[in-house]
Amino acid sequence: MFIYLHGFNSSGESAKGRFYAEQFHELEFHRPSYPADPDAAITYLSNYLIEHIGSTSKPLLIGSSLGGFYAQYLSRQFNTGVVLINPALEPAMTLKPYFGLQTNFYTNEQYYFGEPEMKKLLHYDVSRPCVNPVPTLLLLDKGDEVIDYRRSLAVYRDCGECHSFTGGDHQFQHLQESVPLIRNFMSKSVNKPTYFAYFYKFYGYINQ
Repeated sequence: MFIYLHGFNSSGESAKGRFYAEQFHELEFHRPSYPADPDAAITYLSNYLIEHIGSTSKPLLIGSSLGGFYAQYLSRQFNTGVVLINPALEPAMTLKPYFGLQTNFYTNEQYYFGEPEMKKLLHYDVSRPCVNPVPTLLLLDKGDEVIDYRRSLAVYRDCGECHSFTGGDHQFQHLQESVPLIRNFMSKSVNKPTYFAYFYKFYGYINQ
């Protein structure tokens, strides 16, 4: 089972979410749309995971941009594998320029994002993910104009499987190339969180 977490001002109907749902059509694939408020988003997604998590299997989280930030936190709350795509691991740096009135690209919902929302968001930061590792696949575009890919790489190079692609942008232009990587990661990590957490913590893996 996959649960895709969309980014800032996006929704479960995003092109990336629909692409992955189509590529993994033989599997159960969820694309929830969740509130813009960080506390409400975590509450919604936590309840969503509780509702959909199986007694014999765990979902694999796929988080893009801000969805990667949420997925990083939730993967540790539920001890499940996670795929991070150009993740916004430092939202205080990447989202501050967007303070003000926002309009969701897909729903046209308007809301305000500012300092109070940022404080809520930072409550869910995982500052040292390698201290409490879960099976992690990190997918980065070196041409990301919003987030310096090297910062994410530095965070996960010792406790994740990391792939960085030449060029691209924050939208992530290597979707097709990522599919076999996700399939391979899924085959290793599903229902094996303890073993792979140990493996990545002590050995790591990087492919640039």
